[in-house]
Amino acid sequence: MSRSHARGVTAVLALALLSPFAGLHAQTPPPPPPPDWDGVTPLPAPRVAGPRLRQRDPEIKRPMRVSYPDAQACLRISGTAIVIVAIDEKGQVQDVYIERSTRDRMLDRAAMNAARETRWSPEIFNGKAAPSRVRIPVDFVLPPVSSESCQRVSVALIDAEGAAQLTPPPAGQPLRAKIGLYVPKPLQLELMLRRADPNAGTDPSLYPVVHEERRALERPTRAEFSSFDYATPQPLSAGRYLLEVRVDGELRSSTVIEVR
Repeated sequence: MSRSHARGVTAVLALALLSPFAGLHAQTPPPPPPPDWDGVTPLPAPRVAGPRLRQRDPEIKRPMRVSYPDAQACLRISGTAIVIVAIDEKGQVQDVYIERSTRDRMLDRAAMNAARETRWSPEIFNGKAAPSRVRIPVDFVLPPVSSESCQRVSVALIDAEGAAQLTPPPAGQPLRAKIGLYVPKPLQLELMLRRADPNAGTDPSLYPVVHEERRALERPTRAEFSSFDYATPQPLSAGRYLLEVRVDGELRSSTVIEVR
């Protein structure tokens, strides 16, 4: 993944025990009732803390380091997740799950992955280490300005089957490429292929245009880096070309391509 938006993410620990039987997963279904069950669910016996025995809540030793996923930051998606972390009597993370979702799967996944990497000193109850669970709110707060990665456009040459073209494209065939970019909102994309002309000097805007194409891009249903295939309608002769990509009129990418 490209560099992540580490700032703008905060994790606040809520270290109150969530259950007297903290080692149990909250989403685990209860065992079937005994044959003589009378329809009344007994309450679990409360834990009684001895006044002269040592007590300690679980303490975090390795804090959460949450990375803001690039795509979500570029698409201006934020939210708050509440993560439940189950810790055993050795302080190891045994389970992680979402109590309240951000309603975005990538943000939820980032919060859970960060929670799995935490390390803890276990709870001490009545002088002994005990399993426990803690609640951690994770706030994904958008930075005021999008990073440069949000403006990135990738251009990768491909062959007729869609595989990466590792050698210069051969003459006599259409030029094919896979183009990727973030689409945080509807965008107007302009693709312009120019033939390098030594007589035009060093100004690419004077190179003759071989092929020009415009596309209207809609924000994808899933917030991810969008990509599509590009191909010239006609085969190209040998020579040097320049593939320019403009987004809403702004030049984002200029790729030199040698056709041999």
